[in-house]
Amino acid sequence: MGRHFSVTVLGAVRVHDGGTPVALGPSKQRALLALLALHVGENLPIETLARSLWGDRPPPSGSRLLHTYVARLRRALEPASPRHARTNVIVSAPRAYRLQLHPDQVDLPRFRRLTEAARVLARRAHRTTAFALLSAAVAGWSDPDLTDLRALLPGSEAVAALRREWVNAGLDLVRLGLDLDRPDEVLAVAARLAAAEPMHEAVQAGHVSVLARTGRRATARDRLAEITARLTADLGIEPGPELAAAGRELRSGPAPRRPGTPPPARDATGGRPSGPDPARDDTDLIGREADLAALSDLLAEQRVVTVAGPAGGGKSALAAAVAQRAGEGYADGVVTVDLAAARTPADALRAIRRRVRRAGPDPAPVARLLADRHLLLVLDNVDRLTDTCAGLVHDVVRAGRRVTVLVTSREPLGLPYESVWRLPPLPALTTGADGVRAMPAVQLFARRAARARPGFELGVEEVGTVAAICGLVDRLPLAVELAAERMADRSLDELLRHLDNPLATLEPPRRPGQPASGRSLSAALHRSLDCLTPAERWCFVRLGGLPRIFGLDEVDRVCGVAPRWRPGTRVVLDGLVAKSLLTARHHAARPRYTMLRTVHQFAARLLAAEPGRSGAVPVPSGGAG
Repeated sequence: MGRHFSVTVLGAVRVHDGGTPVALGPSKQRALLALLALHVGENLPIETLARSLWGDRPPPSGSRLLHTYVARLRRALEPASPRHARTNVIVSAPRAYRLQLHPDQVDLPRFRRLTEAARVLARRAHRTTAFALLSAAVAGWSDPDLTDLRALLPGSEAVAALRREWVNAGLDLVRLGLDLDRPDEVLAVAARLAAAEPMHEAVQAGHVSVLARTGRRATARDRLAEITARLTADLGIEPGPELAAAGRELRSGPAPRRPGTPPPARDATGGRPSGPDPARDDTDLIGREADLAALSDLLAEQRVVTVAGPAGGGKSALAAAVAQRAGEGYADGVVTVDLAAARTPADALRAIRRRVRRAGPDPAPVARLLADRHLLLVLDNVDRLTDTCAGLVHDVVRAGRRVTVLVTSREPLGLPYESVWRLPPLPALTTGADGVRAMPAVQLFARRAARARPGFELGVEEVGTVAAICGLVDRLPLAVELAAERMADRSLDELLRHLDNPLATLEPPRRPGQPASGRSLSAALHRSLDCLTPAERWCFVRLGGLPRIFGLDEVDRVCGVAPRWRPGTRVVLDGLVAKSLLTARHHAARPRYTMLRTVHQFAARLLAAEPGRSGAVPVPSGGAG
């Protein structure tokens, strides 16, 4: 069964049986089919499906509704089969469902297979074949904006990531078409990309070059002038290298391609060849492989990228890995500045100036020091000084057109041209034969525990306990590692019992040379407090008196008596979301908010410790605590 089916998600979500469309029913059923198609061939747990359809607060009848949707989809897909035999397309697994089709029957895996094959062929100099494959891949997208998917799965990060895949593939196709002197064949794609990404300099440069090479030089000049004016007016920056090259081509014709590969990367302060960092442990990136690949692609396209996420989420480790991977593309290498200890703008500027110091007066502005450099500047742990760093980054990218900036912080810098990569905790579930054992947090715990207690092995009896431990610490890499280190003097069961109070349990002794931000989970959370305004801190502490999932009405109840300077509740909550202390869920008319367990306990501890309180705010019953 299923050999005649074709499923599309890169446009309208549809299923055809042969040439006949299949009626998929109302929106929730179509959304369920789309979820299964996005992960064709994989078991999707019922909990994951419910969370994707309804957020963190599914209706009481959610599980029954899900089974009903599956039954109706099965009837639509296999109408001629008896009721109990309709399990050939949507297959049941223990607490999960799977769309059992060949990947080529779904347009998304077909697109990915074609683009990957094209990139391999292009690297091997088989450019004509690569061009044909990329053309076929990009043509498979009937709606690059994914209007139907975004309506069915609002707020889905997976849908946003899909659109970036289309931009990357389209840009590769345009560049390859120019390289092969086939601009007429990529004109439509270049125009479509330019309309979809008006501030993407590489996309706009490709469009200008295609217009020029197809005899539309006047249009190309107008387009370049329009883009230049928009960059200057909206962002206050001049065109970058790719747009500048497109302008030169308009004036004098295309420049010859430079042979060879980029020069070896150097550390920008000493000119040494870059290499693996012996201090960085590859276990830091367990479960972050997809983030590493996607963030590396994003950094190749954007000049300012911020990795934002909660305390202990592994932002610094990910940024270090990205910088190591990308370093060879910068003639002056990588400059990394850790600002965890910086308390004032002067501290930050001194730390950065020390790392970029070169011949010339030391008081020279950092932007001037970097003006003629080709490097990647990594600003790590800017949490306390986001405003200072935002101004500095703006000056740097305006003065140094070949400088790219990678930032790690609890919150974005707020620059209009900044790209933000949100880094959540490690994923809760995985698919495949290894099941729970393959969960990234479980794997990370096992490796760290084996160091703390040589001989430790993750057997069948231990897997469930380790998974429970990881869940209690929110699957945050720092917290998982700290919990595993306690295996030096505790058994798994003892550790699990003590993790009802993880902030007290995960307080290891300070290691020599370790930064203050990495001493403990509690220390990392206290750094988050330093990022808050007085209103945000006042509200955050009182959220410790609520369940972990709450709405605006509950917040107004516990914050009923507020200081005179307290702004609107929604404004304060939006600030806490931006600073990675809350997550907003927009699955209903009014938003709901979620706190990680460790963050919630931290707020509750601060609430209980407040002096002069007439009494603690009780935690309402029935909440997820």
